[in-house]
Amino acid sequence: MTQWSKYPFVRILIPFALGIWLRVFFQNIELPNWTLFAVMLALFAMALMAVYQLKSYRFVWLFGAIMACYLVIAGYALTRFHEASVHKDYYRYYEADALYYVARVFEYPTERENNVKVQLELQCQFGDTMPSQTVSGRVMAYLQKTDAALALQYGDLLVLPAPVGEVSPPKNPEEFDYRAFLMRRGITGQVFLKEQDWMGLGVRDANPLFAFAYRFRDKLTASLRKCGLKDHEFGVAAAILLGYDDFLEDEMRQKYVAAGSMHILCVSGMHVGIIYLLASLLLGFLRKKEWHKALRNLLLLAILWFYALIAGLSPSILRAALMLSFVIVGDLLHRKGFAINSIAASAFVLLCVNPMNLFELGFLLSYSAVVGIVVLQRPIYGLIYVKNKLLNKLWNITAIALAAQVATIPFTLFYFRQFTTYFWLSNLFMTPISFVVVMGGMLLLLLSWVPYVNLVLGYLVWGMIYLMNRVVGWIDGLPFSIVKGLYISQLEFVLLLTAFVLLLLLVTFRKKRMVFEFLTVMLLFMLSLTVRLYRADNHGEIAFFSLRKHTAVDFIMGHQHLLLADSTLMDDVATMDYSMEGFWARKHLSRRPEWLAFDADYCGPFLRKKENLITFGGKLLALWPDDNNVSDSLSCRLPVDYLLVTERVGENHKPNLASVVKGYEVGLLLIDGSVPHYKAKEWKAQAQALNLSCYDLSEGALVLDLSP
Repeated sequence: MTQWSKYPFVRILIPFALGIWLRVFFQNIELPNWTLFAVMLALFAMALMAVYQLKSYRFVWLFGAIMACYLVIAGYALTRFHEASVHKDYYRYYEADALYYVARVFEYPTERENNVKVQLELQCQFGDTMPSQTVSGRVMAYLQKTDAALALQYGDLLVLPAPVGEVSPPKNPEEFDYRAFLMRRGITGQVFLKEQDWMGLGVRDANPLFAFAYRFRDKLTASLRKCGLKDHEFGVAAAILLGYDDFLEDEMRQKYVAAGSMHILCVSGMHVGIIYLLASLLLGFLRKKEWHKALRNLLLLAILWFYALIAGLSPSILRAALMLSFVIVGDLLHRKGFAINSIAASAFVLLCVNPMNLFELGFLLSYSAVVGIVVLQRPIYGLIYVKNKLLNKLWNITAIALAAQVATIPFTLFYFRQFTTYFWLSNLFMTPISFVVVMGGMLLLLLSWVPYVNLVLGYLVWGMIYLMNRVVGWIDGLPFSIVKGLYISQLEFVLLLTAFVLLLLLVTFRKKRMVFEFLTVMLLFMLSLTVRLYRADNHGEIAFFSLRKHTAVDFIMGHQHLLLADSTLMDDVATMDYSMEGFWARKHLSRRPEWLAFDADYCGPFLRKKENLITFGGKLLALWPDDNNVSDSLSCRLPVDYLLVTERVGENHKPNLASVVKGYEVGLLLIDGSVPHYKAKEWKAQAQALNLSCYDLSEGALVLDLSP
């Protein structure tokens, strides 16, 4: 029989997390606070009755079922309480009469290429016709890069104009949902401010603990520079040792991603473990008496959490710090626990503090990886017997990497749509090197004030990080180091997660029936993938993408596609990857399609283009502006299914729909994102006057299904 009593926090965590998920994905269903309170009170009373009235062992499951329902409701209610809009002083409720906000810098500002990104906590709003009103809510501000913006510190108060803008939802299919990303962090608006739009008040309202942590981190980063670290090596050192990746360049970050070593740049369990080991060694003299041991454990807790604080309190470091804290507290109480139960307990605590952690990718990857290592590493390691000690160590490291990779595959495929091929090779080299870097880096930070010693340690750390960067660069340069464009649907993601959970249960409890269940789920996954690929084989679509200042029309037939786009977009790889790559991955299309230029003719198996006219899938598309002046050259109006209004670089055409309809009988007028906003309004007004169907692509992409 499965001994679930060994894992009480696993039994608590699952229904609690389910309640959080239900609240996030069913926000339209609002339950009054009194209803939630009454249901929780009733369930609690039922649980007490089950304990005291039902003495038979046969009814033990009833108590568990009632408590599971209670935890679901508790997770739902806690998540609802954390939403900004449920609070009576939410700033949107009073924004109509407000002219200005007083806001506090909530997190350390981040310098970017063109601006300074600052998370602000709104404190009050006021206007000419309204008194000062206390409000709550967080917004993301992008300040023009000036000396004043760069000088902002955590806790600084400033004044900014009202109203605060909404965060736009994704405008293209499968595009990253930045609005949901911010809302899950409690941020419900964004504002772009020029130098004259805001003013600092010269007052600081900061949490002393966080303010000290930020100042201390700044001193440590300055110490790294003084000890000889610079350029790429300094950026990597700040990320590895302090969890501060603002100095890490995108190029170097991408190399670590491609090599499957991005986890090394995130302060995580290994870093906290090394801090624990170093602190244990330094406090080793406190072992003689019982009160010595208690003092030692309390000091270890303080050191762990101080390091977690200066490293940014990321989910990975919180998980590691909480788990080690449970170990330390267990030592204080002379008790030992199960690793899986400790992991579940730390996750439960983090979700109680912030339920939205459940949707943080770092949280999910961190916990899935550690669960995979704890449960799968030994079985994988036991598959091969290696007699040689050195090779055995290498195989042990590889087994750890394989266990973590198996556990995180559902998330990397679903969220990143990619797979790192040489993760095993990367971990083989990077694990021992990064261990030396972290050990040396911690000693460097500890002894940075000692002359000569700090320079020697700085040179050692620089050399090891330089070696790490070279290894990462070499792995990144290997063929097929990273496979992109992979896609799984939400259903397939759920099936993969279910298969992973069944695999964990199979390895843990070794029940034969779980083999059948695991294979059944994997069969359903393969069936879903096959059906989706089959449907895409002869599927015809036209996708009009919504891109600011760009034109992009994708003509899709099966697994082939042509992209009509301006030349500047074809050179802008970042925009294509952000706005279009997800859609192409879902359709299993090439990430770099064949380019169809505006001024070129084309004749292919499924598309023909002659001057400004394109035929595809039985539809006729006309491009405007029409340099060929169709209205003068034709004696009758040309019927077109779609007319796309664009404005390329250097052009400045005035909206004149009356002249357009003289030459074309238009089914649907499409206004491209390259058209300025004020001109798009004129086009729509003229279309409405002529009773012509019109769609503005700046509001979102349009995908037309041409399949029979």
